Amino acid sequence: MAHINSPFVSLTPGDVLELDESDALAVSWHQWSRAEIDALTLALAARRPLLVRGEPGTGKTQLARAAAKCLGWEFHAETIHPRFEPDELRFRFDAVKRLADAQAKEASLDEHRYWRPGVLWKAFGWQSALNFLPDAERLKQPKGHVVLIDEIDKADSDLPNSLLEVLAQRSFRVEPVPEPIGGPKAPLPLIVITTNEERELPAAFLRRCIVLSLAPDRDYEEWLVRRGLAHFGVQTHIKGREQARLDPDVLQQAAMQLTQDRDSVKRANLSPPGLAEYLDLLYALLEITREVVEPAERKKTQLEWLGHLNAYAFLKHSVDDAASPISQSARVRRDGPIEADA
Repeated sequence: MAHINSPFVSLTPGDVLELDESDALAVSWHQWSRAEIDALTLALAARRPLLVRGEPGTGKTQLARAAAKCLGWEFHAETIHPRFEPDELRFRFDAVKRLADAQAKEASLDEHRYWRPGVLWKAFGWQSALNFLPDAERLKQPKGHVVLIDEIDKADSDLPNSLLEVLAQRSFRVEPVPEPIGGPKAPLPLIVITTNEERELPAAFLRRCIVLSLAPDRDYEEWLVRRGLAHFGVQTHIKGREQARLDPDVLQQAAMQLTQDRDSVKRANLSPPGLAEYLDLLYALLEITREVVEPAERKKTQLEWLGHLNAYAFLKHSVDDAASPISQSARVRRDGPIEADA
């Protein structure tokens, strides 16, 4: 078989990768899909950013973290909000602090105190960024950088438009540094951008991206269970995962209930629950039963509490009709495990 020059081609769809805990992120597990492997292979080889589309809870954000772990590169993340300024991806400047120091007639106004590198500055020009980073962030030269720009559709079109020059020129300038950040000879980062499709992105921006549309499998219930097994099932190649953390029947029951609720909510033209809500409930069941030692009793208790709690995890919309299938009051009951509807 021919040798393919890409670190992602050694991955197999269905493989589960453990994502280490950090100061900002909890330990997690990512299950690779064929589409993710192929799209990352293209983005890295074409030296283009990867735009990941899909509804909330399909693993868009986690994909960037998994790519960084696979590559052995440094991971930088920025979550966009409606008031986010485009320059913040490159730098932040504390004008208020500088003015206060000037008014206090500081003997020396050290510019390094007021500039903070953003995710793009760190990724395109690590050496110059080091001079402006606090000691805790001054790592040795990373092998490479993965940048996550999360939920870019939260901002207006100024943000993606501001990236066009950076994506085209692969360099930019920042006032306190005389030389350009990046440039034709600088190693390029892998940039992963996510969107929940709340706002249409400019056509010129899309042309400069590799685009991956993440969507659940047609058999949504089975897809949920596979993702649940990645987090709670047996994973013999991961230390501490030699035994299942949750019984497969618990995963199946939770997936069945979420699928039913999802269909009902979509028929009401409301935002449906998805993978995020599914995993939230499962992690809660694991936590509240962690002191139940005997497996059969633990499974029974988890199924019972699954029946108690699923309405609050899956049904989040206010409805006037108390008999509606998406009304919490119609669901809440205290009679033990849930059962499939006839």
